[in-house]
Amino acid sequence: MDKNSNQYESIKQKLLKLQALAEKGYQGEAENAKRAIERICAQYGVTLEEVLCVDQPQRYEFEIGRYKYMLTLFCQCHGVVTGIGQLSCYKRSRNRIAVDLTPLQYAELSSLFEWHKANFLKDLAAMQDAIVEAYINKHNIFRTLSEEEQAERDAREEELTPAKLRRIAAILAMQSELGDNRYHKQLEAAK
Repeated sequence: MDKNSNQYESIKQKLLKLQALAEKGYQGEAENAKRAIERICAQYGVTLEEVLCVDQPQRYEFEIGRYKYMLTLFCQCHGVVTGIGQLSCYKRSRNRIAVDLTPLQYAELSSLFEWHKANFLKDLAAMQDAIVEAYINKHNIFRTLSEEEQAERDAREEELTPAKLRRIAAILAMQSELGDNRYHKQLEAAK
């Protein structure tokens, strides 16, 4: 099989993911992954070591984004996978870096980082919504409702679910952590 073909790369990626699962997966997952590896290797007449070059480090690129917190998140994931406390990387662009890893480390790190990146961004978006609400509450930035609007709001009284109560608690906690700076209207116009 030609090592530069798309089919070879596709097989290699499948085997990388299956090998990571075979090493780190739970009992049933690990066994199923091992059987799938054996079946794919037999089907294409290759060995796992031959396809993966298991112990040879290669340079892999990752898109981490432009924010420092994403680099920190990537470094933590890298440390979990490699056991190395300090990241040695090559900057490719403002949002891409390259690191030297074995193929198995690459498969595990790319999966781990992408999951944590997506999960972190989801949590960050929820926190941003909550902090905006906390800021508005702390600084009392509300317009006065008309009697009709207030009656309409009162009629729409919603049930407080456990999720809504957790959100209110989070907003109150954030509100207490915000600074105490206050806006003061200017008493006289600038001359």
